[in-house]
Formats: sequence, C-alpha cells, structure tokens
Amino acid sequence: MTGGSGTDGTPAPVTGTWVHAFEEDTPAAAVYRPEGRPLPPARRPRRRLEFRPDGTVTEHRPAPDDRLAEREGRWERRGPERIAVDFPGGHGAPLVMSVSRDDGDRLLVEN
Repeated sequence: MTGGSGTDGTPAPVTGTWVHAFEEDTPAAAVYRPEGRPLPPARRPRRRLEFRPDGTVTEHRPAPDDRLAEREGRWERRGPERIAVDFPGGHGAPLVMSVSRDDGDRLLVEN
C-alpha cells in the first residue's frame, strides 16, 4: 500500500488499513501509518481506517470498554493527495485527509 501520488502525478492507491500513530500527531493533524508498519506498544487500542476500492471506509475506534467499535462511511479523492470521508446518518463529522510520502507513507487527518 502506498500514499501520495506517483511520479507521473497520478494518485497512488490509498486502499488498505491505516493505523493511528498518535505519537506522531501534530497540532494540525493526526498521523496514520499503513498497517504492518512497526509502531511502539500502546496502552490503548489504536484507531484504524480501512479504505476499500469501492469507496467505502470503516473506522475502527476505541469504545469505552477498550474494544474497537466500527462506523461505516464513504470516501472519495479530492485531487492526487486529498481524500474526503463522510459518515452518513449523523454518525460522525466528515474528515479531510492528505496523503504524504515525505518520510514514508503517511495519512494526515486534519484537525
């Protein structure tokens, strides 16, 4: 799985599962890394975003009992490095994301 855009300017795939690397968060964005990339141990479950090629997305987020709860949404590209996610039916605020490859694959969810 890769993020960002290809060398010819075409969008690179964003599909797959991305894991919240909260240690890397900035005041402007939450940082997600591709599943399988080594991350330090965490005391709480890490939020995950699973993007499917059909335009659906599942967010897995920690629930009060520390298990991961799911919410379903839709995603679409808004340019080579921008993604918009919507959770219909009032199941959460829309998200705006950018895909970066400046130091490896990163998905930045803007705050």
